[in-house]
Amino acid sequence: MAPMVAAIPGASDFAWGAAAGVAGVTGLVLFYHALATTRIGVTAPVTAVFSTVTPVVFGIWDGERPEAVAWGGIALALVAIVLIAVPAGEAQDVSTGGIRAVAYGAVAGVAFGLFGVLISQTSDTSGIWPLVGSRGASVAVLAIVVLATRRPVVPAESAGLAIAAGSLDMVANVLFLFAVRQELLSLVAMIMAMYPVSTIGLARIVLHERIGLIQLGGLVLGAIGVSLIVLA
Repeated sequence: MAPMVAAIPGASDFAWGAAAGVAGVTGLVLFYHALATTRIGVTAPVTAVFSTVTPVVFGIWDGERPEAVAWGGIALALVAIVLIAVPAGEAQDVSTGGIRAVAYGAVAGVAFGLFGVLISQTSDTSGIWPLVGSRGASVAVLAIVVLATRRPVVPAESAGLAIAAGSLDMVANVLFLFAVRQELLSLVAMIMAMYPVSTIGLARIVLHERIGLIQLGGLVLGAIGVSLIVLA
């Protein structure tokens, strides 16, 4: 598909894509591990907040100067992270689920944010070739992990789900690349940050995971926070 979109770009576009791939696969591994071992209702929104704030921080470093409204949004997002981390269940969840979920979610969110930042540095004329470099780098990292641990990345019985998830992930990457070339990175990141709504909904329906009122308040504050960041 890439040759149909653009001619083969220069090495810099491949390099940016490869760096984005390393960041992206790091985020995915941590995120999926967190979904399997911690509270989904905590990990998903924390990841979303950090993946949204990271491009904003990059913009500041790159010379952007947010207005006071944007700083207010960042502050609300940080408060939202704390509220979301409060477990809805028993007190033991604070040590066994909540804290680890926040930690994994934060690191995964930063990695996802870096993917967006790095892939946005590719040229508009490179088509989706940077994603070829991205996927090549991510596959290489996973291969190294498999060789080092001598453990399969995905159990055989879950291969079908893994293929489906990988296909959807690639489609999402293509759409993100096209979107970030048409709109502001912060705006695209904010829209993507809305995915926890479906994740938490599925966790409630499929896994019967309870969501506390404090977490719901955190979700609301997070939504307001990222909205203020974009509207500034």
